[in-house]
Amino acid sequence: MKDLISGDEAKAQLKLTEDQLHQTEQKVVLKDSVINRMKLKEVNYLTIIDAEKQKFGIVENYSKKLEWELKKEKVKGKFKSILGTGVIAVLTFFLITK
Repeated sequence: MKDLISGDEAKAQLKLTEDQLHQTEQKVVLKDSVINRMKLKEVNYLTIIDAEKQKFGIVENYSKKLEWELKKEKVKGKFKSILGTGVIAVLTFFLITK
């Protein structure tokens, strides 16, 4: 009789252990799924960051080009102003000396 009871207990314990194993396997599958999603998100974020870095690089280059062109235009403006003042001075000189 004792053997029969202990056999039933062993079967119940085995069933309980199998249920726990199945639950643990389901948890592992779920965790793997979450990990894979997080890895995919990380790859997407890195792609977005690289794209933004490229955009900033392009904008920075364009900004430097515009700054250079602005400096050139300022120098041209000053040169034209000085040249215009010189021409006016020469013309005034000739008008006065006539």
